[in-house]
Amino acid sequence: MPERKAMDMNNAEMPIIRLFWTGGFDSSFRVVQLSRCKVIIQPYYVVDNKYRRSIENELKAIGEITEDIIANPHTKCVIHPLVKVYVEDIEPDKEIEEAFTRVKREIALGTQYEWLARFARVNPGIELCLEKDETSHVYNYFQKNGVENTITEGEIIFQELDKSRSSEDLVTIFGNFHFPLPLREMTKLEMVELYRSMGYYETMLKTWFCHNPVKNRPCGVCNPCKIVIKEGLSFRMPPSSMKRYATEMKNKGKLWFRLWKKLRWRIKRY
Repeated sequence: MPERKAMDMNNAEMPIIRLFWTGGFDSSFRVVQLSRCKVIIQPYYVVDNKYRRSIENELKAIGEITEDIIANPHTKCVIHPLVKVYVEDIEPDKEIEEAFTRVKREIALGTQYEWLARFARVNPGIELCLEKDETSHVYNYFQKNGVENTITEGEIIFQELDKSRSSEDLVTIFGNFHFPLPLREMTKLEMVELYRSMGYYETMLKTWFCHNPVKNRPCGVCNPCKIVIKEGLSFRMPPSSMKRYATEMKNKGKLWFRLWKKLRWRIKRY
């Protein structure tokens, strides 16, 4: 990881913003956005060796994006060294596990939210990036079961769940997070334009999203890849990824293709 930018100011007077950084589109946007503020950024990366085959790609993205931020003349922040947290080291929490199981029965909720919630319970106030996406199960679950309050602290604006007016399970899982604005109210296409206006379009192209890379390129068929295409960002996909995606969309209901997918996963892991 590159050397952090030294600032000619009293760092002790700068607020510390703690956030999860995956090297992905949303969390990297937040780091770029914060780079224009006089803050200390403390990023955390959760290592999930069981389900994520993209760890090296994500860490590479974080390193390259950090270099871009340091080199940018508009940068005002200080970025502290990335803290790696291993999923197996996060303390178990029965209440969160039970709430997650109940919500999982209602919506497709990624397993990462369970262990992120456990980490946030002992690290309250850490930022979690959730963008506006009306097709997202999580977004719509928030709309139905939650009420969010907007908080302003100097240059930083975020939302948090109103615990007295949101459902108990939603509060149990998401009640310890801060949700940064304006990201919480933006679509990915709107974020593309802000990346561009801040001079970070090329940096945006370095962000990583695929869970099962093929020769260090997006597979095109994992859920994050499908979301990227669905949300209008297919320009980030190489032709090989789009070909796999098109093949899956054409044949996904066919028995032979479902059997082939299982075989492909065993052999090629995507």
